[in-house]
Amino acid sequence: MRIAVLGAGVTGLVAGLRLTQAGHTVDVYERWPGLGGQAATIDIGGGHLLERYYHHLFSTDRHIAALYDELGMPDELEWLSSSVAYFADGKQWPFVTPMDLLRFKPLPPLARIRLGMAVLGIQRGPGAPGPFERVTARTWIERYMGKDAYRALWGPLLRGKFGERADDVAMVWLQNKLRLRRGDDAAEEKLGYPKRSWEPLFHELQARIEAGGGNVFIDRPIAKLSADFTVTPGAPSSFRKGHDPREFETLEPTRYDAVLATLPNDVFEQVLEPGVLPEAYLAKARSIEYFTALCLLLEVDRRFSPYYWTNIGDDDLPFVGLIEHTNLIPPERYDGRRFLYVANYLPAGHELLDLAPEDLLARYTPGLKAINPGFDRSWVKQIWSHREPAAQPIVTVGYREKIPAMKTPRRGLVLANTTQIFPEDRGTNYAVREGDEAARALLEWLPDAPK
Repeated sequence: MRIAVLGAGVTGLVAGLRLTQAGHTVDVYERWPGLGGQAATIDIGGGHLLERYYHHLFSTDRHIAALYDELGMPDELEWLSSSVAYFADGKQWPFVTPMDLLRFKPLPPLARIRLGMAVLGIQRGPGAPGPFERVTARTWIERYMGKDAYRALWGPLLRGKFGERADDVAMVWLQNKLRLRRGDDAAEEKLGYPKRSWEPLFHELQARIEAGGGNVFIDRPIAKLSADFTVTPGAPSSFRKGHDPREFETLEPTRYDAVLATLPNDVFEQVLEPGVLPEAYLAKARSIEYFTALCLLLEVDRRFSPYYWTNIGDDDLPFVGLIEHTNLIPPERYDGRRFLYVANYLPAGHELLDLAPEDLLARYTPGLKAINPGFDRSWVKQIWSHREPAAQPIVTVGYREKIPAMKTPRRGLVLANTTQIFPEDRGTNYAVREGDEAARALLEWLPDAPK
């Protein structure tokens, strides 16, 4: 059968691979002029690729590691020692080991111990998410970790990530962050990264889909999807018009036997012609809110800080984190060049989302100077900025009941996106798992392909 997969992110490519392996012919359509979705790379010059948005793996990320093995690429992943800091009270505090927590002076001594015991209880507990789904993070933290822990640590982090919605976020979101962050070796955190960026993985998935008779179309978004699974693509360069498919010029439509969509909920609804899905299903998908990821990538001529990852615990700084990529991956990999991501999550319509890269850097510069007083614009050699409107679903109390089913009410139409990765948070590892699950869901509806 002929199947259309909408979106060539990790979930779409993995689903395309599984459907191809089942004997079907798959066409994958991607809005962006590149593969990988939120893990897509850009050319930073000198023959090097780097992700638009920072990415790494934890040692608990089994699904993507297994995919590398399956594709005959087990040596692509390397595991490196991480370094994490928390910026508060005008200082970067190391925040990796239990001893780092005991030295964290923004918290009173007894509060540090209480916090450490609560985190240990989550990490070593049974892991059942149910109790954490029914309470907000703030309520749980203040009860079990103490109000000082919320004031000095978790409150600023949650506000940085979720803004005015911070007090609505369910504790299950943080519970899984804490449980999944550590691997087998609690003494030292190891993070994984592919030696040649993620791009070789995407191209291997593409090659296997095309070897099965399918196609992977980049710079080819979807403008319309009808009830009989006729797909109308947008013209090349439609991505320059934004994310709303109703703004795209269109190409000749193609009819398919089934469709697997990995689009965000709002874009998915916009591509559907009236009557394809009932209002009850669409209303459920519509009830989930997203925050936009705004990521400024800087090439700098020197090291900015000693840490790979710095969480920001100061509400006055206009960003939520710094990820100094070349403090994890040696700068020698990039001919001695250094790269720093400045991370942010913002509600739709926020003023920072409309700024050009140079203007955004100017707004961030006082915050960067607060962390490193020596920082100067002259350190920056190149600037890139990227925005992903559907980056972070807001996981509120009762979120599980909001999740739209992968199998939509229209037989042969599957939806698989980040809103369904739960109770874990989004990421490449769980995108692999979701691609597997989405393909299985669709295959349950389809007759077996001829051998």
